[in-house]
Amino acid sequence: MLKSKESKNELSTEELNRIITARLQDLRPVAWEDDISRNTLDNRPFENLCSPSELETTDLDNPIRLKAIESLIGTTDISNYISRDTYPIPCAEDREGYTPGFDGTYWLSGFEDYLKIMKFVKKFSLEPKSVFDFGCASGRLIRHYAAQTKIPEIWGSDINARHIRWLYENLPHTVKPIFNHCIPTLPIPDNSIDVISAFSVFTHIDTFETCWLAELRRILSDDGFAYLTVHNEDTWEMLSDQVDNEENRLVQSMLRIDPTVREALKGPLPDTRTVYRFSQSGPYRAQVFHSNNYLRQVWGRFFEIEEILPGHHIRQTVLVLRKK
Repeated sequence: MLKSKESKNELSTEELNRIITARLQDLRPVAWEDDISRNTLDNRPFENLCSPSELETTDLDNPIRLKAIESLIGTTDISNYISRDTYPIPCAEDREGYTPGFDGTYWLSGFEDYLKIMKFVKKFSLEPKSVFDFGCASGRLIRHYAAQTKIPEIWGSDINARHIRWLYENLPHTVKPIFNHCIPTLPIPDNSIDVISAFSVFTHIDTFETCWLAELRRILSDDGFAYLTVHNEDTWEMLSDQVDNEENRLVQSMLRIDPTVREALKGPLPDTRTVYRFSQSGPYRAQVFHSNNYLRQVWGRFFEIEEILPGHHIRQTVLVLRKK
């Protein structure tokens, strides 16, 4: 009798597996990928804006941007470039913080950086067969490669899955977007990329920096170059008189992380790599500064530093690098 009673209380293997599976699902994060990337499960539709070719002339009236662009294109009428870009402009939410509310300025900012890169393409006598924008967001730069050149392979990668989905839905097949995570690895062949760019990426990479440098070096072609932005002494000096400027997002974010920044900005940037981490979760969590000495001592082991260009991308310094 006792044995029979006990057998009635026993769970079947199927029931046990069902209970274990349910409990494991309770423990597993719904979107664990967000620990190393962003918006992995996002499927919201996009609310695109019109293309540059459809913008009103007044939308592109930015004297500072236009002056810089005119110095790069010479006598060529900018309208020739604008008419070739028939791709939609992403809405402000999908632009990684670039010029919300100023759609024409958003386009001009990417165009200016594109022209600056192409200036070095000409300087190094390159005919790029492939380009790669590391941290490409929703194509602020690479849309210009697609619209203005016949480069057959235009690679871009980002940790924000929504940005990558935007590129697949809105840019042509020459653009090859990759949704990557923050662990250093890129599914791109060795020595295959002629021009690498990264805007506002190494300003936020607080871990695995040298692994990423090695990965970019691996994919860069022997004759190619990299065009990467950093916060260095020049950025630090620019920020020193902006402490009380509520509209300066960079300095205000640093003050929220560490109020002692106010006092630190009165002195020089530490002669090393300085990290201000504003979050302990997710892949996008820090503001990072590099001294020029650190760049030469550490980055100089991976690349030849051809040029250091202060303030060449807003408040950021551009490094032009070639393969050793």
